[in-house]
Amino acid sequence: MANIELITRGQAPLLARVYFGEGDPSPIVQALAHVPEFLQAAMPFLGTVYGDSSVPERQKEIVVLRASARNACRYCVQTHTVVAWDAGLSADEAAALRGECELPPSFDERERALVAFTDALCDRPADAVRCLSGFFDEYQIVELVTVGSLTIMLNKFATALALPVSAATAERLQREGV
Repeated sequence: MANIELITRGQAPLLARVYFGEGDPSPIVQALAHVPEFLQAAMPFLGTVYGDSSVPERQKEIVVLRASARNACRYCVQTHTVVAWDAGLSADEAAALRGECELPPSFDERERALVAFTDALCDRPADAVRCLSGFFDEYQIVELVTVGSLTIMLNKFATALALPVSAATAERLQREGV
């Protein structure tokens, strides 16, 4: 159960309704709907950072899932395990990113650099960029630092508010034995 009431479509303030669409929005949207001004600023930024870009979705999900696990954000770990699978990561790769086992040989040098970068960003931010040098261009490094940093912020947000995962995410995780 969340630490706050999650706003439903019927309760959504006028400025927040556009983010509710036809169905149930994410718990992040439902929480931010308490402050529609934050929601209006946050959602375009989140869409830009996590959307299509020069960094492939698989690589972004390596950063997101690893940061979420390092920050012990249950909501983000569960949600992004499913997203990672959909982005092409195997069950073993996702488990390794969650810290449940060693990194599998399927991770190439570039992906291992992303894991090292994410660990550093969570624990030693001043060292993080060095992990990516030689593997990524500077514009990609800026993007990856933004992805990782935004994920860490959302980890703290979702954990503090004890946001629940969607029923569909919980069912898929259960079906896969996670």
